[in-house]
Order: sequence, then C-alpha cells, then structure tokens
Amino acid sequence: MPTSATLVSLCKRLETVKESPHPFQAFTGFDGFIDKIQKAVRRKQEQKNNFFGTIKDFSKHLGNLGGRSGQVELVTLKTKIGGNAPILSNTFANLGMKSICLGAMGYPDLHPTFKQMHPHVEVVSRANPGESQALEFDDGKIILSELGSFKEYTWSNIKLKSDLAKLRKMVGESQVLALVDWANLPQATDIWQGFLDDVIRPLGMRNKFFLFDLCDPSKKSTQEIDIVLDLISSYSYYGKVTLGMNENEANKIWRSLNGFDFDSMEVKLPPLKEVGSFIYNAMSIDTLLIHPTNRTLTFQKNEALEIMGRLVTEPKVLTGGGDNLNAGYCLGLLHGLDLSHCMVMGMAASGAYIQNGKSPDMRDLISYLKAWSDEMALENDVIPLSTKP
Repeated sequence: MPTSATLVSLCKRLETVKESPHPFQAFTGFDGFIDKIQKAVRRKQEQKNNFFGTIKDFSKHLGNLGGRSGQVELVTLKTKIGGNAPILSNTFANLGMKSICLGAMGYPDLHPTFKQMHPHVEVVSRANPGESQALEFDDGKIILSELGSFKEYTWSNIKLKSDLAKLRKMVGESQVLALVDWANLPQATDIWQGFLDDVIRPLGMRNKFFLFDLCDPSKKSTQEIDIVLDLISSYSYYGKVTLGMNENEANKIWRSLNGFDFDSMEVKLPPLKEVGSFIYNAMSIDTLLIHPTNRTLTFQKNEALEIMGRLVTEPKVLTGGGDNLNAGYCLGLLHGLDLSHCMVMGMAASGAYIQNGKSPDMRDLISYLKAWSDEMALENDVIPLSTKP
C-alpha cells in the first residue's frame, strides 16, 4: 500500500501541470469497438430490475438451463467508445496530452460513436469497428465480441490506405507508442510486425516508451503466443518496453509458456509473483506490469514490486479500467517518476475511471489521489490532506 506521503507528493506534482497541456504526444493502435455496457436481469421486483451480482451466480443460472433452453434479459446502461486503443487514446487526451489513434473506427466514414472522441485525439481510421457486449458484475465482466469486421484488417490493408511518410512523422513525434488488443485482431501479429518493419526501423530512433497489451489470449495457440512475445521483445532495441496484462491473462500466458492447456484443472498455478517472474525472464523487455483487481505488480531486471490499490466500493463501469491504468502508468513514465509512483498513477487513473464512469482528467486524478491519501492518513492518525490549510 502506498503511504499517505507518497500520494501527497504525487498530488503536488500533478497540481503544477494541471492547468496546461503536457508537452507529450502518444500514438495508439490498432483496434476499435462499439461497446454496450450491460447488466443481466435476475428477476423483476416492483418494476425494478434485480441484476445478477456475480459471474458465479450468472454461470450457475446458465448451467441450469442446459437441456432446457432459456432467456436472459439484458439492460444496456450505455453505448460507448470501445477498443483498447480508442479508450487509451481518449484517456491520454483527457490527461492533457496530444493523442493519435490509428485503428478501426469506421471506414470510409467515421462511425458516429467515435465522433465523441476527445478533441485532442487525432483519429486515423482504417477499418470498421468490432462490436462488444460487456456484461458487468460486481466481481468482473464477461465480454461478448463480434470480430467479423477485422477479417481483412492487415498491415498491407493499412498501408494501402495510409501515407507512410505522414505515419512515420506522427510516430517520430510521439514519446509513447501503445500497441494493444493483440488477442482480438486476427491479423495483429502481422500488423505489429509490419509497423516495426515499415515505421519503427526506418525512423532509427531508440528513445521511445513502448506499451504492449495482449488482452485475453484464450483463442490463440501456444505457437502464436511464442511468436508475439518474441516480437514484443524485438521492439526493445528501439526503446523501453512495458508489457501489461491482468491476472487472468498472466496466468494464461504462464500456462502457454509451460505447455499447459488454458482450461486444465490439473495444473496448479504458482503465486502471481512467480508467474510474473517466469514471464519476464522468458522475454527481453524493460518492464512487465501485471494488474489484478486489487493491486499492481511490476518486474524489472533487478527488482519486483507489489503495491496494493484502493477499493472502489460502488463501481460505475469496469470495462476499460485496464486501459486507464495503462494511461496513468505511461503518464508517470513521461514525467520521469520512479516505478512505484508510476504504478500508483496507473491505479489512480483506473480507480477514478471505475468510480466516476468516465476517463479522468487531471483534476479527477488529483481528487482521487487526495481521497486515497485521506483514507491512508485516517488509518495512521495523520491529518487528512483535504483538511490541511
């Protein structure tokens, strides 16, 4: 758990930059989804919906329908911008950065949903978006996705519709390059390899921050996972590489690297610290970032850190929490913060998003950090930050 003093120092640092845009630019790619955030109705009570509280309860209900069939009512809470790249890009912009998002947000015309993107995001769309139904519960989410629009979405297709010289200029002027959602783009490895060959290598720069996020690799083979991990490692020649994943994704990557089936119940998983250390040592990257729901772990060459987070008791949204964590983490890197502070920044950005139902701006981030600091201070009998003169 971070100390109250750590949170106070972060607040002071952010207060100095909140009034003006940061001199940073981020480039994100290459997905895009239209997300429906939904709840599953358990029963009606006095004209009100009683929703399934946990995934376990919902799965038990579905299991009881085997051989009988059934129907589940869904309530759509909101339809929003989806996909790791658009959400991440939007959060970068909310936090004061210029952001470029190359992805699948409508082609040849931008889909109306993505016209809600932050005005500081330059949208470069080269395909139509996928569609997702995110069923949210108190203990997590189930995402049902339609990926048909990505069938012909390849690096060759992107190049055909793009000006490579302009693309290289965009990338060359960006300090952070985020390549995300490998699992849901059928041709993602081809796109990431092409981006390396045709954009990164010709630029010859070796000072970038790279962030990679695979997402749930369940559909991928062991061979595909091995190939993409090697590909990510090859980006290290051109800058500092962070690979981010949640706990479920980390455990599945560990299973794959050890030759185990994803769903095998016979395999006993080691503690998450051992899982992370194994994955990190199998690659050549600067940092592995793992973010379970209640904490963050990082692994580097000479250290491993684990920091507890702050529980959001009444979440307004869960889908996109990891993307907001990635944005806060990257912002910390750009400001030259040490690794532990970057981890806290990530958890604060994610927590503020989950708590408020929208990506945080700098004021939201500071407010969340202050509330977290006050809670920590009360636990340790220190005067809360919000009451100090």
